[in-house]
Amino acid sequence: MYKNYKLLLFLGAAIIFLYMSVDKYEEFSLKKSISACVIAKSKLKKELKPTEARIICEKEIKN
Repeated sequence: MYKNYKLLLFLGAAIIFLYMSVDKYEEFSLKKSISACVIAKSKLKKELKPTEARIICEKEIKN
């Protein structure tokens, strides 16, 4: 019976830590996606400036 409590406590703590880490990694993933999009847009359209490409990519990814 005591082992079940340890398991439940461990699972509860793991779920809490995973929930807390979602915000950190979600923002990281968004930044990486935007930077990859900017690189791709800049290479496809040579006349497009990086700042313009960033604005376009942010609009596309957030929608």
